[in-house]
Amino acid sequence: MRQKLSAKRVAEILFSLLVASLLGLGGSLAGWYLWRQFGPTARDADDTGGYLFGLLVGGVLAVCGGVACLWRFWPRARSSRAESISAVDRKPLEL
Repeated sequence: MRQKLSAKRVAEILFSLLVASLLGLGGSLAGWYLWRQFGPTARDADDTGGYLFGLLVGGVLAVCGGVACLWRFWPRARSSRAESISAVDRKPLEL
């Protein structure tokens, strides 16, 4: 049981890293596009502002996506409240 749980956790971490990487790449591309369309005109070929904006947008998307995937899919233990409620439900009512 413990090996199954640890294997599931490893799989979830790898999945969240993959999703975060893809979101980071997409965010970088979207940030560069938005900077080129709506930002100031580039005076030189190496427009550092556009690259930094793309990296900022990509980084925010990657962090948010990774945290959301881990939050959504991380295996959780049952809470003691849920166990106590289910134990009460199984007990017959006493009058």
